[in-house]
Amino acid sequence: MNIFDDTRTHYNAAGVHPTTDPDNPKSQFAVDRYENHLPKLIKPGMRALDLGCNAGRFTFAMEDMGAIATGIDFAEIPLRHAKKVAEKRKSRCQFNIGDMAALPYKENAFDLALLPHNIGYLSYQTLESMSAQLKRILSDNGIFVVTMHDELVKRAGEEALPKRYDVQTGLIGGSRTIPDQGTYASPWYFWTVAFAKYVVEKHLALEQVEQIEDNRFILVFRNKKPEG
Repeated sequence: MNIFDDTRTHYNAAGVHPTTDPDNPKSQFAVDRYENHLPKLIKPGMRALDLGCNAGRFTFAMEDMGAIATGIDFAEIPLRHAKKVAEKRKSRCQFNIGDMAALPYKENAFDLALLPHNIGYLSYQTLESMSAQLKRILSDNGIFVVTMHDELVKRAGEEALPKRYDVQTGLIGGSRTIPDQGTYASPWYFWTVAFAKYVVEKHLALEQVEQIEDNRFILVFRNKKPEG
């Protein structure tokens, strides 16, 4: 079993937590953090993609803002729940199984892509591959929105940090334990705002960075397609 399959096994085993279940009020806090930001970016009729959607809390939120929303994730159990919620709500949200390093969408398929607070699960190579693909699948002037923590801010003053940080890969931790079920691969990478900007800007133009809490940032990149 490779790291992708093992990580997917972890998410399927974890299932749908109340804080990620769009049908549970306990999940609303995640969307509410950006109530003054996302509605300014998401316009009615916009084709929006939720990258790493899990059970779809941001997918449904974008639909509520007027978008034609699609979510993609590699774990079947959360996606199965998302589809049940969509049926219950009579939602038009679509949910696809897939790898964010190999997005299964055609050119100009979306006007906006959102990576909501899960950049830490992506290796440096995966984010660069994703950014290159977004160059293709986003429309001209389409936007890529990243919400994230900065690990350097988060871990400032931790003397043990160098012992846990792989300087070649950025890997901080590699597993998580689910009570009564076991320990599963769940890589987490050391991302800073500066490095996320550096990687994505190889393919998309940075438009803005805003700090909305002590250690919560929103980055907006614009897709400028070459003329002709």
